[in-house]
This record gives sequence, structure tokens and C-alpha cells, in this order.
Amino acid sequence: MEPTGGSGATAELWKRRSWRSPAVASAAVLTGIAVSDLTDATALALAASDEARALLDGMELRIRTLPTTVATSSERCVNSVRGPIMWAETITARANALGNDDVFVCMTTARSFDTVENQLLVEALDSIAAASRALRGPTAERLEADDAERIAEVAAEAARWRAEDRLAGVKPHRLTGRAAARLRGGHRRTRMAPIQAVRARAREPFCAEDVQGLADDWTEVLHRTVVRVLDAVGGPTVLTLSDGGLWCRALSFRHPASSGSAPAGLALRGRPILPPRGAVDGAPWADELPSDGIRLTEDLGPDEIRKVLAQSRSS
Repeated sequence: MEPTGGSGATAELWKRRSWRSPAVASAAVLTGIAVSDLTDATALALAASDEARALLDGMELRIRTLPTTVATSSERCVNSVRGPIMWAETITARANALGNDDVFVCMTTARSFDTVENQLLVEALDSIAAASRALRGPTAERLEADDAERIAEVAAEAARWRAEDRLAGVKPHRLTGRAAARLRGGHRRTRMAPIQAVRARAREPFCAEDVQGLADDWTEVLHRTVVRVLDAVGGPTVLTLSDGGLWCRALSFRHPASSGSAPAGLALRGRPILPPRGAVDGAPWADELPSDGIRLTEDLGPDEIRKVLAQSRSS
């Protein structure tokens, strides 16, 4: 049987996802696509985003005005002193040099581009440039040729900026709370806005329409059943990721093609709620759905669905 899913059910479920639930893991549970493939989709979506374009458009000025700091290092000097003498290290060095009194270990200083701001910048550039690798994966097959070409150009541009000499020695580091607070204040806030926008988009890469495009037609049928049940049950319908499933109170959903301890498909307190008979026949994951459970039909309205669920609880 050909799928006959309602339009937009996948997007609707994504809109109901809790913002606390990680985007990639939630999308995997919702669509059944492997996390590795969704990671590629994340890179592609980020490279195609307005946030990435805004950062790259300002890179020529940004690279000329990168913030700097002073880095200290020890240097072994012979017959010269190039900075404050580090006596403990000097004594050790002289002992290894057979008592040569002309050996000094000095603390030297140099300008460094390894600042928190630049660490976040290279992290953002790396995340955009990752689209080049993602374009070689299976997820890229879903792209139109023009979109793939545009993403490839953006990724290549990000890689070129990342390879600039001033950034070559800078590595991404985890942002501490103190550093984050400092970046939110003063003149840094405006300067960091494009970088922070890319980082925020990387954490939340998919809009509802993106996830809609990731779902096949049979998955859309399954999601339509989930939306119907959520609407019939009423109340807050926030979906939260837990134990490999998306949960809304006693209701859970896990795509049959994804792994997790939550029941496959839609379930109420662990009891399966099945889509109309034959609606997902032909889906590669159809055999993963339970064969027995509460079977809904297309003609059931919200009141009838509530009655069916209530009867199942009492039986």
C-alpha cells in the first residue's frame, strides 16, 4: 500500500520537542535516521544557514583585528639572558650541562592569538567547514545540485579562513562559565554576536521544515498518528527525550528504525498504539512495529480516540 500521510506531522512534532532535548538525538528517535547521518545533516544545515553566511562575510575585517594575549614560555639561553631567570630550571640545566655557568633558563613572552574569542571562532569555522566531509556522505543525496554547490563553496571558504596563519595554532576549548559571562558583557558582546549565532545554530541545527524533509512518507504516516493522539489527549504536549524515546507524560514514541529501550512506535504506558491497518505496509521498518495493540482508524475523531484510550486503560 502506498503511504498516505498527512502533510506536516513531522514538523509539528519537532515544534513540540523540549528545548532541553538534544537536537540530533531527538531527530534520530523521530525519523529513524542514524545519528552519524544526522551529524552530516547538521553540518550541511549549518553551512547553508544565514548565520554561517553572516560570519564569513565579516571575516576579512575580523581576521585583521583578532584579539591577542601574552603567552609565556621557558627558553634555554647560553651566554645571554632573555627574560626573568627561572632558577630552579636553570640549576637543573646547568647540572645537565656539566656545571656550565653560562646556561640560563629564562621566561620569555610573545604575542599569542590563543584567546577565548579566537578559540570560539575556530570552533565555529570548523563546524561550517565540516560540511565538505558531509557532502561525501549519503545525506547529501537529498540535496538539490544547486544547494550542494552553494554549501560546498561556503565550507571551502570557512576552511580557508581557518587555515590563516593567525588561527593555525589556535584550538577549540570548552567554554567556562566565567569566560562565557565575560563575553556576554561590554564591547565583546557585539563582536562575538556572529560567532555565538553560529554556535547556537550548531546546537539547534534543524528547523521544523528541515526535519520534515528528513522523514520518509511512511514515517510521516506514523507521525500523523502521534499528532492525532496528542491532540486528542490534550494538555501540554511537550516531547522530552529519555531512554531512546520521546515522551509526553504516559505517551512515548520511538521510530521503529532507531534503537532504545522505549517501545517501538507510539505507546501509552507501554501498550502500542498502531496506525490504520496497511498505512505503513512496504516501509523497511514495518516489521519492527508490534502486531498487537490499540489500532486506530482514519475516521476516528479526538473524542473517539479518547474513548478508545480510556477503554484500553480500563481493560
